[in-house]
Amino acid sequence: MSTSYWPWWLGGLLLASVAILFPLLTGSPLGVSGALARLFRWRGDTEGCTGADPASAPTDAGPDRAGNLAFLASVVVGGAIAGQVGGVHWGETTLSPEFYRLFGHGIGSWLVLFGGGILVGVGTRVSGGCTSGHGLSGCGRLQPASLVATATFFGVAIGVSFLLEKILS
Repeated sequence: MSTSYWPWWLGGLLLASVAILFPLLTGSPLGVSGALARLFRWRGDTEGCTGADPASAPTDAGPDRAGNLAFLASVVVGGAIAGQVGGVHWGETTLSPEFYRLFGHGIGSWLVLFGGGILVGVGTRVSGGCTSGHGLSGCGRLQPASLVATATFFGVAIGVSFLLEKILS
C-alpha cells in the first residue's frame, strides 16, 4: 500500500481555517474532548454555569448538541475522505511493523490500543482538554494552561520516542 500526503501548506491552511472558524461560528473553543463533553452534557448539569446558582445551568442543549454532533461526525467523515484521497481505505489498519513486533496481531494488540485510548481519555480529563483543543485553540489564544499542557504533551512524546528508540534498538 502506498500513501500520498497533502502538501504541508494545504493541511496548514485547512487546519487554521477550522481553528479560526469553529469558535466564530459556534462560540465554543475547538477541541474534540470539549465537543464530546458538550454533546453528552446531561440536562441540569451545573458544569459551565455562568453564576453560583445551579439554576443558571443550561436546561436544554438542543442546538448546541446538534452542532457538536455535526463537528464530531465531520471529524470522522473528513478523516475518511482524507484517507481515501491519500490511498488508505476505510477500516484498513496501517500500524507499524514495530507495533506488531512488540504486541503481535491478536487480541493483545487490540487490548494495547484500547488501553492507550483509555489513557488518552483520562489524560484529556486531567489536563482539561485534548491536544487539539490546547494546541490549536488554547495556544492560539495564549492561555497559560494550554501552553503548559502543550509543552507537557510534546515533552512526554519526545521522552517516549527516545525510550522506544532505546528499547527497539
